[in-house]
Amino acid sequence: MRIDNIEIVLVRPETPQNVGSVARACRNFGISRLCIVGSAGITTDRAALATAHACEDLLENARLVEHTEEALRPHSFVVGTANRIRKPKLPPLQTPVQILPELATATSQGTCAFLFGCESRGLTDVDLARCSRLMRIPTAVDQPSLNLAQAVLSVAQDCWRWTQDLFPKPAHPHVRPAAPLSSALGAETPPQAPPVPPTIGELELLLRHAESLMNKTGFRPYAGDPETFRLAARRSLGRGNFERRDLRTFLTILKHLDRLEAPQP
Repeated sequence: MRIDNIEIVLVRPETPQNVGSVARACRNFGISRLCIVGSAGITTDRAALATAHACEDLLENARLVEHTEEALRPHSFVVGTANRIRKPKLPPLQTPVQILPELATATSQGTCAFLFGCESRGLTDVDLARCSRLMRIPTAVDQPSLNLAQAVLSVAQDCWRWTQDLFPKPAHPHVRPAAPLSSALGAETPPQAPPVPPTIGELELLLRHAESLMNKTGFRPYAGDPETFRLAARRSLGRGNFERRDLRTFLTILKHLDRLEAPQP
């Protein structure tokens, strides 16, 4: 796992002390990327600087954006945190043991993010729907109330422990694929470039293009709620191991279908 490719994203945090403590938690376990959605001025608040405790540079260099979509746009894999989910169309909640193997692979291919909601309400269903996976931090009680900084600390420590081989690995690891015949015969084979996954922003572009084309052909979402369709579409897209070239192929198909639908002069 490449911890340097992990970003902690806080959506509209409400308490400056928590933001400073998050920066300190990140530094303790090697995470140097921090993004704040909304909450203008919170990284320069005196209370945040006080609890950051020698990690003020993380606050100073934090990426500041207005919307969650903008925060997630550059990442190829996003883990949203929640205690419970309210809509069945959202991905299921998983534990760190289930998610970290995928995250370890994803960080070798691009940047990834952990998404945390505000202290009073957590993440909205729309924010959760933008995530590749949803994670619940296991606790001793069914309805925990973890402080925001505590939650970030737990996640950051799990990632660091994975890099140190201190985290329990899956009981049945994937079988390593057999070497190609040419390699077995002693012939040299050129190294294969790792697949490049699409970013969340690129997947959103595909979804918007598909929805626009469907609307032109008379598509009407169930109960007149387009967000319900988007929830289901994002969940389906999140399940696939798409490469960026796969997404470009789908976009090419949609563009040509759009031309077919357009009236001829």
